[in-house]
Amino acid sequence: MFSKLLPTVLLYGGRRTYSICSKVYSIPTSNKTATGHLLKLPNLCLQARGYGTHIVIRHTKDRFYIDIQEQRAELLYSVAEGVMTIQSTQVPKELGGHGIGKLLAKAALDFALLNGMFIVIKCRFVQHYIDKYEPQYAKYILN
Repeated sequence: MFSKLLPTVLLYGGRRTYSICSKVYSIPTSNKTATGHLLKLPNLCLQARGYGTHIVIRHTKDRFYIDIQEQRAELLYSVAEGVMTIQSTQVPKELGGHGIGKLLAKAALDFALLNGMFIVIKCRFVQHYIDKYEPQYAKYILN
């Protein structure tokens, strides 16, 4: 059931669409909106940086992972007494720089919040991701 909520990246009819944990973001292929304002396109949406049009994040009881080109990127975590502890994020060198770690971090953080958990972060990458891109998660982090 949870696999329907996990991130997938799809291309439809000239628009890039992201479905990240039941939130859908649609970004036009043009950098201008109807009112002429410039949009800031995230690195994840650039087709040249991607490994294809479909990325699936899988989930087990202690990890989130993505398998691409016979390589596995994963985020390890544990859950105890309503607290998710994010241990580490491991992305192979060949897959680095394509936003794979960001997708894993986002999926884990959304999973924790959807299940009413607080978060303890032991992974420097995830802490950096929250500080730089997703500061709204900071209120759910235990020190």
